[in-house]
Amino acid sequence: MRLIFDRPPRAYRPLPQYETENTPSEKKSRLRHQQQSNIIIEFIQRIAPRMALVLCVLLPFAYFMSLSDSSRHINNHGLLTAQHLQAIPVGGGNHSISAGGNLRLRVFMSADSPHINLCKSVMSAVAVGYPAPVLLNWNGEFNHPRWHLAGRPAAKLESFLAVIDDLLARAEGEDSDAHEDDLAVLVDAHHAWFQLPPSVLIQRYHQLNREADQRLQEQWEAARGNHHADHRFPIDSPRQSIIVTTTPSAALAKDDHAGIESDSTISPDGIGKGTQRLLSSSSFLDHMGSARNRKGTPRSTTSLGGGMVMGTMGSLRDVLRRAKAKMETAVQRGRQTWSDQALLGEVLGEQEMWRAWMRELGATWNGTASQNDLSRLPCHVRTVAKASLAGDRFEYGIGLDDDRFSTMPPVADADTHAYYGAFVKFNNGTALQEASAKARLVSDGGHDRLRGLPDELSQKNVGSKYLEAVQWGDLPLYSDLYHGVTPVGLLFNNDDNSNNKNKGKDTRLADWWTNMWFHPRLRNLVAQAMLAPSQDSTIRPLARIPAGPADQIRYWAPKSNYRNPKVQIFSPGGTENSSGGSYHAIEWEGICQSDGKTPWHEDIFGDKKGPWQL
Repeated sequence: MRLIFDRPPRAYRPLPQYETENTPSEKKSRLRHQQQSNIIIEFIQRIAPRMALVLCVLLPFAYFMSLSDSSRHINNHGLLTAQHLQAIPVGGGNHSISAGGNLRLRVFMSADSPHINLCKSVMSAVAVGYPAPVLLNWNGEFNHPRWHLAGRPAAKLESFLAVIDDLLARAEGEDSDAHEDDLAVLVDAHHAWFQLPPSVLIQRYHQLNREADQRLQEQWEAARGNHHADHRFPIDSPRQSIIVTTTPSAALAKDDHAGIESDSTISPDGIGKGTQRLLSSSSFLDHMGSARNRKGTPRSTTSLGGGMVMGTMGSLRDVLRRAKAKMETAVQRGRQTWSDQALLGEVLGEQEMWRAWMRELGATWNGTASQNDLSRLPCHVRTVAKASLAGDRFEYGIGLDDDRFSTMPPVADADTHAYYGAFVKFNNGTALQEASAKARLVSDGGHDRLRGLPDELSQKNVGSKYLEAVQWGDLPLYSDLYHGVTPVGLLFNNDDNSNNKNKGKDTRLADWWTNMWFHPRLRNLVAQAMLAPSQDSTIRPLARIPAGPADQIRYWAPKSNYRNPKVQIFSPGGTENSSGGSYHAIEWEGICQSDGKTPWHEDIFGDKKGPWQL
């Protein structure tokens, strides 16, 4: 089954259609019905003549009762009017981009205990100007009976949902400044480092959403065709508000009905050329986690990377509730929940099938009604369509950062372990050319794919003042030479856990730390970030985003971060009170404790200035 996956189609390609007599489910039903009829007829021949009349009356009834399973979707043949379509749950879109105002950025990480890698992730965020992260699941217990085999993935998503619910519930009172359009970022706590300031991340978030909205609108219009251009389809094209990082890989797919394929927008000579594939179906949880070890046909695959999930708090709350419900269903059925990526991936997969069904309805819209013949749709899409007509919601505004991998991509390919990046100084053109040539990544015209510093770094009067003096062109920035992008951060969790392949990841987590631009000045950067602003100091927004001709969105750190800029731990309240959670600060010593012989401050700072003190 091939579905358009949030990419501009060369031409509209409808879903596979089945003639009624060739539908697989119809064939099985027809054979079963014939067998049942033969049994009934044999019974009639043996019964006494005086019962023949009664049986002649019961025979049609019994036969039609046996057809009940298949008749359910046959009865769904027909037309859907504007009233029917408007009753389909669609959900909210990305509202924050269309109106100006003041919003907040919050960073979350899920970690249950101190670790040197957790220390690196948190310090990288603080050093480059992000609000101090909030830690989830601290001292957590992952053997909850209700979670069965879900464990950490369940805890990670439930705690993320709990803190969002808590913040939004407090927004109704005077002790919170949370808003549904505030941005929340969930980052891998042990394998992700930030290198660019929040202004870059926020600008790229909005840019990716704008591009996705445009693609989706073009797909809606392409499905409609020119002959229906005068008739507006009652359901507007979706708007993106959640971004999930991805991993380009060549994972193996189990069967064609398990995935959603998309036309890749990556350059023809880049990774993943041809078809992108994202595993997603009712059995998605079974596919995730073992995809790389199954036998099958190699395909260029986009899988959820797990490095970062970013979106508006309102949108994330909705999708996390959906993922939580799916997790509970999976646990009840005894299926193992491999990862939080699998849970989000299943929601994403159903969303794409719902969008494909919407495009089919749009293609037949005549201004009054759309044709809706569910029996002619692929079974997975049919299931989603039925549930949608019954009131289930499938559109959540989720999208992937798989165009340029500009947010937090993996530093190596998941399957080949190939390394396509380097730490480069953009003001050193010779070194940049040498790095591209060494990786054999110079384009046909003789130019490097990596053309210069990110444009987003040019935004002025935003972020921490102590970063104003940073000369980005003179600093080593990790850059993806293949895709020609300098990402916001680095992700190290792509290596397989078998056959000692994760040795490379462990080596990079240890050795690359000193390559980060902030490392020589890390102690000073963190010390400045830990100072609460004085009453007479000017606080600047983290980023400014245009919103209309004369307005803009200004993003700020949470108010609590200005009062006490330390890392916080969130402890959820009882199940009866969504706003009953508590927050308390934790010192660096409590985050960075090291099991090794080397004190943590030597591993982190490497400046021989002794223990941390502010």
